[in-house]
Amino acid sequence: MPAIGSIYPKKENIFSSKKSLKSLPVLIVRLMKGFLFRKKTEQCGEFLRVAGKVKVSARKNSKLILGDNVLLYHNVGFYLDTDHAVISIGDRTYINRRTEIMCKDNVTIGSDCAISWDVTIMDTDYHSIEGNSDTASVTIGNKVWIECKATILKGVTIGDGAVIAAGALVLRDVPPNSVVAGVPAKVVKSSIHWL
Repeated sequence: MPAIGSIYPKKENIFSSKKSLKSLPVLIVRLMKGFLFRKKTEQCGEFLRVAGKVKVSARKNSKLILGDNVLLYHNVGFYLDTDHAVISIGDRTYINRRTEIMCKDNVTIGSDCAISWDVTIMDTDYHSIEGNSDTASVTIGNKVWIECKATILKGVTIGDGAVIAAGALVLRDVPPNSVVAGVPAKVVKSSIHWL
């Protein structure tokens, strides 16, 4: 199990160090890409940063809603596959490379979330089994850390402060401040607080 530590840098004046000055051109490019990306959203907060190509496949009346200070890395994909589909992402959440979110109803991701690379989040099976609904909303709370190659399936609610371990397959709700791991994912630690 990976250590639970801080993934957010300490806030500092952007001009306070040589390193910050060197990263300023990167920040400007990401903000410019974010400005251009806004037209693909229904609603977008301030300071959206886009670090590479992001795919949006959306039906006519579907909605992609982004909060303030969201960061999207290269090859993130948003798939809004019905006219009423809504993907909503809270403030200061980042989504890393090649993560895909598939939505036919509603996927809500809270604020201050860290979503690693190659994560799949989907509120639909895309295929039906007789007697079962193929779609159910996904809700991810605030300050949730989803590690690489995890999969979150339809109907799941993940509580605030939870950690989803690398490669986990989440089929059931995850309690707040817990770590889940495995296939299928099970609680392996409770009462955690990651920084």
